[in-house]
Amino acid sequence: MNNNNRKPAWKQRDEKPQAQRETKLGPLEVEVWNNDVEQAYKIFKMRLARDGILAELKKRRHALKPGDAKRAKHREALKKLRKSRGKKARLRMGTKQD
Repeated sequence: MNNNNRKPAWKQRDEKPQAQRETKLGPLEVEVWNNDVEQAYKIFKMRLARDGILAELKKRRHALKPGDAKRAKHREALKKLRKSRGKKARLRMGTKQD
């Protein structure tokens, strides 16, 4: 084992994967600037939507039967598949073919 390539302990601590560095757990906060509550509320709603909290609330609003849950899951998978295929098709159409 070659000890020449080892880094000091303080450098090893700083080398965390990017995903671990960016995750921020805690309350969702929005600052209000110039008493503009409407703008802060709009930003708050956008952040809720981006984090998927609103979608989760809508899903939990009503209980689903197991069969309905399976069908919904299958529909979501098909939707995701169609969306990914559409992106690939659009990328292919945009490229120049000789």
